[in-house]
Amino acid sequence: MKKNLLALSAFLLLFHFSFGQLEGAIKFAKSINQDDLKRHLIIYSSDEFEGRDTGSEGQRKAVEYLREQYKAIGVEAGDPDKDYFQPMTLNFSPRRGEPAKDVKTENVISIIKGKEIPDEYIVITSHLDHVGVDNGQIYNGADDDGSGTVAMLEIAEAFKLAEMEGNGPRRSVVFLHVTGEEKGLLGSRYYTDKDPIYPLENTVVNLNMDMIGRIDPTRVAKNRDYIYLIGTDHDSQELHDVSEESNKKTLNMTLDYRFNDVNDPNRFYYRSDHYNFAKNGIPVIFYFSGTHEDYHQPTDTVDKIEFDLLEMRTQLIFYTAWNIANRENRLSLNNEEDNNSSYKHSEEELKSFEGIYVSETFPLDFKLFLLDNKLCWVPVGGSDEQSLMLDEIGEGKFESKITGLELEFRLKEIKNEIKTVSQRGTVVKKFSKFDKKMILTISGNKINFERKED
Repeated sequence: MKKNLLALSAFLLLFHFSFGQLEGAIKFAKSINQDDLKRHLIIYSSDEFEGRDTGSEGQRKAVEYLREQYKAIGVEAGDPDKDYFQPMTLNFSPRRGEPAKDVKTENVISIIKGKEIPDEYIVITSHLDHVGVDNGQIYNGADDDGSGTVAMLEIAEAFKLAEMEGNGPRRSVVFLHVTGEEKGLLGSRYYTDKDPIYPLENTVVNLNMDMIGRIDPTRVAKNRDYIYLIGTDHDSQELHDVSEESNKKTLNMTLDYRFNDVNDPNRFYYRSDHYNFAKNGIPVIFYFSGTHEDYHQPTDTVDKIEFDLLEMRTQLIFYTAWNIANRENRLSLNNEEDNNSSYKHSEEELKSFEGIYVSETFPLDFKLFLLDNKLCWVPVGGSDEQSLMLDEIGEGKFESKITGLELEFRLKEIKNEIKTVSQRGTVVKKFSKFDKKMILTISGNKINFERKED
């Protein structure tokens, strides 16, 4: 009985502490409003920014706009040079069928430093790019991802207002606008794989927003006050619980987990920037309101945004970030007994799979190569930047989680010998040749590829 009373007391203390913590955030959440969101988005998705194609003049105008907004609200730069930019050179094909080229671009990053645990980081992301101009038509990308971009500006301002009143977050909050998402999650991949400005091992969570301003026409339930959540319980059940708690004690929206399964055929879990954090073992939540008929069309314009919903969803993300940033303990990870049970090939074995693979029945040839001791694949003609890393699932077996494809390599040893007869006698030279075959499985269909000889 005593143990039960102690447990109940601990629960009630935690409940009241958490509620009080969120109650303190309400004042600052109210600064997130649809008028400010609309003011930003009218500018950010205007023709002046020319669809924000990665590396274009329009995208450069977009990053300058973001930098000026952070300066205006007093949120400091998050990069070492203190100019709000994380510069990079990406190599990709601007259009299908065109050769890859180097493109200079940048992420935009700012930070509000934690007052008690500054070396633990909540990283909030949205992608700043879109698909640019095609045949004279501007693809403004108001929802994709103008909605997430302006939401992050408002969340940053709410945290800054709290800091100015002496209520800054216990942990640091990083605001990371990533480039090159439409080219293959390249800006977030650069941050996580090449230049993590803040150590990944100290990154508590990634909250990613991509298309949060519309209503999904395919959704069966007709209530408007919803948001899709993806990834909440994949790596941390505690993150899921904190997310649910943050919602129930504030806005009480409908949290819809329709697409939360990693095997969902839409594969949304793999299609936005949170994935580059998740693959590194960082808990994530992907906030998403669904696709629509204007997805990747020039008709994705600001007049179609549901600004009252964008306000509500942005406030929810702020409450969740606030709760995580100010809680006593860092989020705990799920116990994954199978984490280290994946098959591991030797470097020599991985190198044996490298090469160009062709098929008589498939229109694309693939290049397989080794990068950072990981086997990667990319269509011939594509750039290494746009390659996909393959996960080892068995001897000679790999999968691409992003695409849902499986690959199996079969090495057949063909033994030959050459006999040379001379006055000194017969000399037999034996040698082996390996016939390499790749079997690609797509939706249960197997396609055979043969490796080209060097």
